[in-house]
Amino acid sequence: MKRIIILLAAALIATGSITAQVFKRQKHELSVHAGGGLSTLQYDMSTGKHNNGVGFHIGGGYTYLFMPDWGFRTGLEIALFRSGTSLKDFVGQYEVPGASSRDNYTYYYATDRYNETQQVWFLNVPLMLQYQTGRTYKKYFAVGAKVGLPLKGTASTKKYEIATKGYFPEEGRTYDDLPQFGFGTYEYLKHSSNLDNFKIAFMLSAEAGIKWKVAANNDVYTGAFIDYGLNNIQGTNDKTFVQGAISEDKPAMSSFMESNINGAPVTQKINPFAVGVRVRFTFLQ
Repeated sequence: MKRIIILLAAALIATGSITAQVFKRQKHELSVHAGGGLSTLQYDMSTGKHNNGVGFHIGGGYTYLFMPDWGFRTGLEIALFRSGTSLKDFVGQYEVPGASSRDNYTYYYATDRYNETQQVWFLNVPLMLQYQTGRTYKKYFAVGAKVGLPLKGTASTKKYEIATKGYFPEEGRTYDDLPQFGFGTYEYLKHSSNLDNFKIAFMLSAEAGIKWKVAANNDVYTGAFIDYGLNNIQGTNDKTFVQGAISEDKPAMSSFMESNINGAPVTQKINPFAVGVRVRFTFLQ
């Protein structure tokens, strides 16, 4: 009997020790994650069409489980947001005063295709509250916020043409083949320019999915997420999204945009928005 009691006591002590170690391991999680889906810059345009883009993110994180099913998570991630602008049958005109009435003319411009892709890289810092429930596998839910620090932005255009001409009412003539005076058809090749006028982004964030046990100290989270930008990240209105190629001997697309919308900003408000899937691999400590 005495021997049985000793064995039971030893088993209880061992079980308690193992339980304590498991609880200790599950108190902290280090993780790496990646995901993607719709990851775009949302904005309304004064003219033209907005196109959503696809992006991705990668990062690492740390979760502190202050209770078996509750924890705080933070970390760092690099995220790419992409969007596009399309102008089809973009035409316009404005009056150009000359030194005398004879030199006054109406300047016409047109392009049948203009496509621009914008992309911005952010360094995101999340702060999430996570809840998980289940035994064999766990369902998890997380809500919180992210702060996005803009790192780099670019605008890229494909090949396009701009046709211009000038009508002189005193002469009753239209000139469309005088490139030295800015009248003609101009071809622009692929072009890229920097966009560096973005503010820090503040986003609401949510995530839900399944947590799988794959090893004693490793779990895999698979789920869906959404990030919703709260503030306008457009820093200034003096540099529009529609950049185009800039050349000393060719007209600039941005100047036509400003004329077409009477000096109003091309984009009224810019918000980052992302929704997609995410996989997270954890190391329990």
